[in-house]
Amino acid sequence: MPIESTSRSLRHEPYWLALRFPEAWFECRCPEEERHDRPPAVLLDGSGRGSRVMAINHAAAGLGIEIGQSLAGARSRHRAHASTDIVPLRCLTTDHRAVEEWLAEWGEWALTYTSRVSRPPPVQPGGESSAGLLLEIGGSAALFGGLETLVSRLLEALKSWHLVVQAAGAPHPRVAWALAAAVDDEAPRLCHAREQLAAVSQLPLALADWPSSWIDRFAELGLRRLGEVRRLPRDGLGMRTDPLLLADLDRLFAERDWPLADLVPPARYAREVSLWDPASQVDRLLLLARGPLVGLSDFLHRRQLAVADFVVWLTHEDRPSTRLEVATAEPGRDEPLWQEQLRLRLESAGGLAPVTRLRVEAEHFVTPRPGQGSLFADADERGRDERALFQRLQARLGRQAVSRVQDAPDLIPMRRSRLHPMSPHQDKSSRPRPTEPAGESLLPGLSPGAFRPLWWLDKPRRPDALVHQHGEIERVETGWWATAEESADYCAGELVGGRAVCLRRESAGGDWQVIGLDD
Repeated sequence: MPIESTSRSLRHEPYWLALRFPEAWFECRCPEEERHDRPPAVLLDGSGRGSRVMAINHAAAGLGIEIGQSLAGARSRHRAHASTDIVPLRCLTTDHRAVEEWLAEWGEWALTYTSRVSRPPPVQPGGESSAGLLLEIGGSAALFGGLETLVSRLLEALKSWHLVVQAAGAPHPRVAWALAAAVDDEAPRLCHAREQLAAVSQLPLALADWPSSWIDRFAELGLRRLGEVRRLPRDGLGMRTDPLLLADLDRLFAERDWPLADLVPPARYAREVSLWDPASQVDRLLLLARGPLVGLSDFLHRRQLAVADFVVWLTHEDRPSTRLEVATAEPGRDEPLWQEQLRLRLESAGGLAPVTRLRVEAEHFVTPRPGQGSLFADADERGRDERALFQRLQARLGRQAVSRVQDAPDLIPMRRSRLHPMSPHQDKSSRPRPTEPAGESLLPGLSPGAFRPLWWLDKPRRPDALVHQHGEIERVETGWWATAEESADYCAGELVGGRAVCLRRESAGGDWQVIGLDD
């Protein structure tokens, strides 16, 4: 990614990166499935027929739709330029809450790269500020390989989500914020302290985020750029303009600090996404939920936390919202596992009304326990397996249908083994089998029916020498519920040289064969 920069000695001084999101009004409500191939969209100043276009996205601009047009004019342009495979024109109204929550999510994400993230305040108290973030990256640039490397990494991560971003950097945050309005979404502009004043002097007044009344007053005097306003006599300018203008002009030329409030990370996770067209299909809802679930996983990774349960809210057009609780056997941050659990919950709900919005909320976080899994299942792992089964059954059948999981002796598993005592006349092996003294085992530590070999052979083989059997014979067979019928006898054995082996033979009879070794 090309980066316009005239100096590389910025890493040890305070440096601010401004990120503007000119299409935040659209991106905060655009489903993930439509982010790559964006439909044309316009932002309206009202909901009536007489409303006018306040903002357009890139796709709408390509159709000839312009800011200031009426809604009827925008729709006429859309129909005139659209092909036979027409994509609907998305008409949105201002939703400040959705934009602020969306920016807060990305601000929390930016804390991965820096310890200071701020929202730029409006020039006038009570006014509106453009959607964007300010990141102080001078202190963390060295951790990521330098300033340019860090900026490239940040922008690549944002572009992977198909976001439209305007980026610029400068030692003063107000300068960086103003310069970002003048760049496109391809190459950021990074300025050194000695260059930022010349760069900001060339900016048009329309890019300074000033009220239109200020800009119109200067336009009457033939002033179009910030440098021209700066050259006016300060005393006369102060008498004829708002004092806030002088204060902001000083900030634009790095002569006054810009007080910024650091972003406070939220104590809980909440993210909402919308659907243009209501849907009730499970696959579409899972695709809609992917963004919030990936966001939750990233949220937990950044804080080194885990979660065992969270809530998914489904908003409908004409009925109350549906609440789905998703839980896992152990706290974690595994997005594919959450997707599987959510699929079970959606399928068990059945007959869902069309969904217009999906919201994921999580607030019960824990610190994951460090540990290492064991090679063989222990009591803790068996307990986790039982809890995982319990959660899956509740997700599939509902919380009211399953209250607990309990072992029951009359349940028939898919596979079962049992000790099967064999009488001498039942043993049809052609090899002699000496009797074992009662209560003793020739193999130290061997209990009847409990021997399992350490090494399994690829194929059974006939023993080369006389083999002695020890313990009881264990018969393993399938039941009537299995498709393939199989029945065989197993027991522990010992070769003449004292080597422990595992023996197998068909239950119908035949010779014993060695299938495993103990060393």
